[in-house]
Amino acid sequence: MPVHASGTDPSDLRLVIVTHFYPTHGGGIELVAGNLANEFSRKGVQVRWLSSNTDEVPSTPHEGLIYVPIGTSNFIERLTQLPYPLWSPLALPQIWRAIGAANVVHVHEHLYLGSIVALVVARLRRRPVVITQHMGALALRSAILTSLYESSARLLGRLLFPFAARRVFISSNVRTFFGRQADPRSTLLFNGIDSARFSAGTAEQRQHTRKALDIAPGHKMVLFVGRFVRKKGLHIIEQLTSRFPSVIWMFVGSGPDDPASWGRPNVRVSGRLDHSQLPDYYRAADLLLLPSSGEGFPLVVQEALCCGTGVLSTEEVASACPPASMMIRSVSVSAGDLDVDIWARALAETLSDDTYIDSRQSRSQAARSLWSWDLCANQYLEIFSLVAGRPR
Repeated sequence: MPVHASGTDPSDLRLVIVTHFYPTHGGGIELVAGNLANEFSRKGVQVRWLSSNTDEVPSTPHEGLIYVPIGTSNFIERLTQLPYPLWSPLALPQIWRAIGAANVVHVHEHLYLGSIVALVVARLRRRPVVITQHMGALALRSAILTSLYESSARLLGRLLFPFAARRVFISSNVRTFFGRQADPRSTLLFNGIDSARFSAGTAEQRQHTRKALDIAPGHKMVLFVGRFVRKKGLHIIEQLTSRFPSVIWMFVGSGPDDPASWGRPNVRVSGRLDHSQLPDYYRAADLLLLPSSGEGFPLVVQEALCCGTGVLSTEEVASACPPASMMIRSVSVSAGDLDVDIWARALAETLSDDTYIDSRQSRSQAARSLWSWDLCANQYLEIFSLVAGRPR
């Protein structure tokens, strides 16, 4: 096993990863965790990944990555669209043994029951925890619910963050939401990207892909990638599809709010795709639209920018990564959640800005210089080695 330049053999690290779902469930947090798990195991780290058994486990690309599905009830998501799996108490011995065999525990998101259990077990077993926080503010259906969520999330953060040796925030607005800007044990660490796969490509490739997707010359294509749920702004996009009938609206993903049910001739739903197919959709699109709430810095935004595609999202998303903010067109979160007219004006202005839409190569080059999974994984390994008491 190769030793890194800093002098540490990654195989010395025995890592437990904890997420609420596996990437096969279709969420961005799970996809980030999957990319990191693959990078860690490829670098020689021994990884055990604990998550809900609601979906198939991904294929294992490396010997050092072992999936540990946990018995789960997922009725909350089925009834409310809120992805909140409940792990079975019968799984506690399994969790206890897995964490006891590790020397570092990496928890994604503090709100989930599995995360809370893992933090408590790690504390009892004296194993250091690194918690990565992906989500901050979240606009729900009412101001009361939003206030209740934000108060609860912050309170739980104050209770649980001290259990972690290090807190990692994937965007500046998430760190600000929890008031951790001056916390010496908090780190701002942006997600990586497969910059070799997600690139602008050539003009000929783009034309070929648009032809394959039956996008007529001269027509604009607006893309949505993600879960088909209200939190992602599907209720806003549904109204926009009727206001912009000449625009081709392409949806990639799955969920209860299926755009195919809208009955619009300009709406096309590709369903869930293998991640390797996404670059062609980004390249074919003129714009990625993401009017969602409660985002950190979504992976789909990074992927779109690396493919040169313009992005229209919220100010929350645009401010999440200052180096990328100038590449994103934005609408304020409060107005975006309440006023479709503001989204319609912003969309019309963005689609008519040929300079912005056509700056694909320069946007791709700038974005791809910012992120990679290799860099992201190495930054995490530095943190893991530090908290495990074996500096790299």
